[in-house]
Amino acid sequence: MSDWDDFEEGGEIAKKPCEKVNRKVTPVFFLIDTSGSMSGTKIDTVNNAMEEIMRDLSDLDSADFNLKYAVLSFEANCIWETGDNGLIDCDGEWQRLETGSLTYFNTACRILNEKLSGHGFFKFAAGNTITPPVIILLTDGYANDGNENGLDGIAVLKKNKYFQGSFKVALAIGDDANHQLCSNFTGDKETVWTAYNQRALKKMMEAVIKASITVSSGGSSDVHGTAKNPDKIQADAEELKTSIESEIAGDSDLMKSANCPANETWDEDE
Repeated sequence: MSDWDDFEEGGEIAKKPCEKVNRKVTPVFFLIDTSGSMSGTKIDTVNNAMEEIMRDLSDLDSADFNLKYAVLSFEANCIWETGDNGLIDCDGEWQRLETGSLTYFNTACRILNEKLSGHGFFKFAAGNTITPPVIILLTDGYANDGNENGLDGIAVLKKNKYFQGSFKVALAIGDDANHQLCSNFTGDKETVWTAYNQRALKKMMEAVIKASITVSSGGSSDVHGTAKNPDKIQADAEELKTSIESEIAGDSDLMKSANCPANETWDEDE
């Protein structure tokens, strides 16, 4: 049985093909560090996990729920891997990411800010029920383009109504990751989780993504005018933290005794 079966069968997004209801749309943004330090096992683990997660997420599309997503990779070049025309439907496919050079996190924040708008990636919003956006950051290092803690780019995002009303989660990859940058991004150090090895990273990604989408899909902004009034979107950060902790609890690979700096390893054959 898939880890996602209970998610598919119960709650807000259970398939109801016979009912004609207003379709909820959950927007998900992935900001993924593809700098040189992510090369090897780290980026391979991210790619392998996302291939499985995307297949599971594609099964959730139904008469009353639609997940749309975008992927922004960042190194010296910041690229909308899913295209810069808007959010796309989840079709179960994942285009594997490759690593580059430096960590241009501040630049990525500015690029994200441009698309978090009614004339950007939220052009589809008018007339739809939009649940709070989910923004998930995965990174293992420090910013190389301005403030190393990401304050230059985050200052721009903090003025954005869509960013303000979103669920923000960060996955710090390894003990060398800049946890201050991650907490600056989410606005709460308790919405930053750290993975210290390959197995923990994969399971942490699954837990965080599943919980974030579950919580977001349970709420919504006003049906009309979301594109013009993004401040109507409300995200419950406490509910998000509780949901993620619930997903993590009981998994031996994610317990502090297993997922800790002392057990950090990114060996290819783990």
